[in-house]
Amino acid sequence: MNKRIATYHADNGRGYCELHVDYKEEMFYLKYFDDNGKQFFTEEYPNKSMRYVEDAAENWAAGIKKLDMLYG
Repeated sequence: MNKRIATYHADNGRGYCELHVDYKEEMFYLKYFDDNGKQFFTEEYPNKSMRYVEDAAENWAAGIKKLDMLYG
């Protein structure tokens, strides 16, 4: 069972990401979406705390964490 916990919108207007938890795998992950709501990447964080993944999402939303190679 998976559950969305939070949504982070990018400051640069390049979409948003969602923080999810996979209860079966006991793992957090981020799903990245473009401005049109199309998912373009999923990033898993096995053995990481929710705070760690929240920081990653916040850093991406602020433009600190880059995923430029995924934008084409």
